[in-house]
Amino acid sequence: MQANVENPTLKCDNLVVSSRGLAETDGKKIVLFVPPAEVDHIILKFGRADHRPIASLSIGIVFSLIGVYGLIELFLAPRGLRYEMGMVFFGVVGGSIIFDSLKKRYFLEVHKSNDVCRLIFSKKAQLNDIQDFCNKVRATYQQTIPESIDMRHMVMDI
Repeated sequence: MQANVENPTLKCDNLVVSSRGLAETDGKKIVLFVPPAEVDHIILKFGRADHRPIASLSIGIVFSLIGVYGLIELFLAPRGLRYEMGMVFFGVVGGSIIFDSLKKRYFLEVHKSNDVCRLIFSKKAQLNDIQDFCNKVRATYQQTIPESIDMRHMVMDI
């Protein structure tokens, strides 16, 4: 994203806002991009930031049950060690998915014309830094992004 003098590129941990749009990044890769023409309004929230929590929890529970079954089979019949270890690995992955879907973070909930998406701050982001970032975005891009970031409706739990 290139910056210009009028509208600089603003960055807070892994979120970037420029005249081209809003983006969630991972290193140098853009994970999620929202063009400013699609943005209706933005709300800063704190809570479970998973995009589809029901689907993530369902997949995590299924994988965890496979892992528990594999662990039980490992103790009952240790001859097929390869298969049971694979099943236990699925359980570990399932536990990780469940943990990720339940942890709470700060995120920007972007209401688009036909959808809602979430730009999630990294776990290193502090509330003071996020509020400063939101104030800078609001001051810089008030014409580009409608209603900019609304912190009056900051939700502390979803």
